[in-house]
Amino acid sequence: MPRVAVVGAGAAGLAAARRISDSGVPVSVFDKARGVGGRLATRRVGKARIDHGAQFFTTRSPSFDALTRLWVSRGVAYEWCRGFAGAPDGHPRYAGREGMTALAKDLAAGLDVVTSSRVSKIVEHPDGWLVESEPGTFGPFDAVILNPPGPQSADLLSGAGVDRDALDELTALRYEPAMAALVALPGPASVPSPGGLKIEDGPVSWVADNQAKGVSAVPALTVHGRGDWSASMWDRPDTEILAVMLDSVEPYLGGMTSGELLGPGASEAATVELHRWRYATPVLSHERRCLVLADTSRPVVAAGDAFGEAKVEGAVLSGWAAADEVLRRLV
Repeated sequence: MPRVAVVGAGAAGLAAARRISDSGVPVSVFDKARGVGGRLATRRVGKARIDHGAQFFTTRSPSFDALTRLWVSRGVAYEWCRGFAGAPDGHPRYAGREGMTALAKDLAAGLDVVTSSRVSKIVEHPDGWLVESEPGTFGPFDAVILNPPGPQSADLLSGAGVDRDALDELTALRYEPAMAALVALPGPASVPSPGGLKIEDGPVSWVADNQAKGVSAVPALTVHGRGDWSASMWDRPDTEILAVMLDSVEPYLGGMTSGELLGPGASEAATVELHRWRYATPVLSHERRCLVLADTSRPVVAAGDAFGEAKVEGAVLSGWAAADEVLRRLV
């Protein structure tokens, strides 16, 4: 029986692993984080629960719409809204019932997932592919699906027997970073219904009230920095970055100021954290759903939200496409 390794337990990696597992082929998933999800990320900040990566998802394709309907029927996801800032457009936005990480946990249920495993190299071996990571070496595997951002996936394959032109295509993928401020408030926030607001100008692109969204039992904001601004501020101290971000969204802080939230006299009920997403949004994507790097009976395929469109749906569709490429060569 062939064995498949999937590197990365985000939406694309878990979608690929679930499809392969459902076909009856054993699969192991490796991720450097302590839990699954990637940018399907939900964090506890004090008593608050905050989505600090992807904020919602939409559906366009029949196949992903079917998965969404299944999630909704089982209580994993729900329809959050149909537009923001008093401008409904009739298009449903969905979110995870217990945060966006609920989607990842559902995809991962029953899979062999090795967390806290930072993969350092994919090595060609006479019996297949070896996955070298900090906990040790795993394998050999008959196929590998890579889901980290393109340049990181390319680094893992240095010296491996893959197509060099395809490897160049993977390296060429480009991403913008993003800062995320996670703010647990002592009182209600002031984000307009339904609790999410796109901001067109300035350092911040998005603010959301996780309580209004239904994710957090207490008031808690997610504030996303704009990509170019995040890149320019990447090496600045957290306190400096947070001060600028909170000043930009002060009208939505429920009467609080950045000084009151960040200063030495801040309320014990207020907690502010910063998360850096180095590869947040693909700005140069690949036209195909996935990229075959080793087109043999022991394939290597790259997937992720940089293949197709940079959305949750795009990542899942990419993972399914990668799984199909692998299964077609193995089975």
